[in-house]
Amino acid sequence: MQTQAARLLSPESLHQESESRFRLVADSAPVMIWLAGPDKQFEWFNKPWLAYTGRTLEQEQGAGWLDCVHIEDLERCAGIYHTSFDARQPFTMDFRMRRHDGTYRWIMATGVPRHSPDGGFHGYTGSCVDIHERKELEERLAERTRALRLADRRKDEFLAMLAHDLRNPLGPITNAVAILERMERGLPEVAPVRQIIERQLEQLKRVIGDMRDVTRITQAKVELHMEALPVNQLVSQAVDASQGLLDGRGHRLQLELPEAPLVVWGDPARLAQALGHLLCNAGKFTPIPGIVRVRARADGPMLRVEVEDNGQGISPDFLPHVFEPFAQEIQSTPRTHNGLGVGLTIARRLAQLHGGDITAASDGPGRGARFVLSLPLHGNEQNS
Repeated sequence: MQTQAARLLSPESLHQESESRFRLVADSAPVMIWLAGPDKQFEWFNKPWLAYTGRTLEQEQGAGWLDCVHIEDLERCAGIYHTSFDARQPFTMDFRMRRHDGTYRWIMATGVPRHSPDGGFHGYTGSCVDIHERKELEERLAERTRALRLADRRKDEFLAMLAHDLRNPLGPITNAVAILERMERGLPEVAPVRQIIERQLEQLKRVIGDMRDVTRITQAKVELHMEALPVNQLVSQAVDASQGLLDGRGHRLQLELPEAPLVVWGDPARLAQALGHLLCNAGKFTPIPGIVRVRARADGPMLRVEVEDNGQGISPDFLPHVFEPFAQEIQSTPRTHNGLGVGLTIARRLAQLHGGDITAASDGPGRGARFVLSLPLHGNEQNS
């Protein structure tokens, strides 16, 4: 009795009893399960596995299960298994396996080392699930992503070429405008015509400039000429560049600038361009006449320049997309402004190139919008 009890309670006996219970449970599991011994040979497969492959346990045992693995995946599959087995490491791999109807489907297999209570190595336990639909979806998404990237690159190349080709006529048109201006002395009636051409020429220059900038920014071809830049000078340059649009639409500009001298490190022209885009955006989307407020202040180590308007606002649905290139919110009324919808894209990317960012906020349609340009302060000026 003692000898029999000792045999029944031995680690090997307990291990065998545990495996027997495991196989009973595994046969009712909704996944394919297998067991491999310490000699790397597969010993057992549960009923879902055998039903999936349409083969018998004897056919699958040993290395027989590899007969169902697609020939293109066979070497990789066996390599991962043997390498993991030798290192006693868990593994996960995808491969194509032949189903009982003869079709190959993608399977995800996982395996983990199996040990007895006394630490002895007894092989591997693993499971397999059919991931064919997921794999096909991933492949379609990958192909779609590649197609979108190609289309995006071609779009950038087209815009760069178009901007270059459109710039060529600007020189002759500008010269023609200068000639018309000289002709006004003897022919006053030429003045209105010249003014129309001049206004449209400036608009065309801005559109072409935006096209050129958005392609150069997305292709990381922007060169920055960095220097210490007083914040008041930055705001002044941006206001000068956008003053014509604001005045033309009858807007009132309110400035709140810091009394303490604040300095940022950046490219004056590019930072003024970024802030100018925010001002022009506020001017375009604010009903005539409106108020555009600019507040600059230090916030710890950062400069915050807020551009706030009392204009048409931004809907919650469109707000997350406001910085996307060519994104323009659909309006119930006809557009009263021109542009490609890239100004905010350019502004934010320029801010990011300087280690900052631009954020947007709005309480909704008809309630205005607020854009905040953040830039790192330079030197010890943040302590001023």
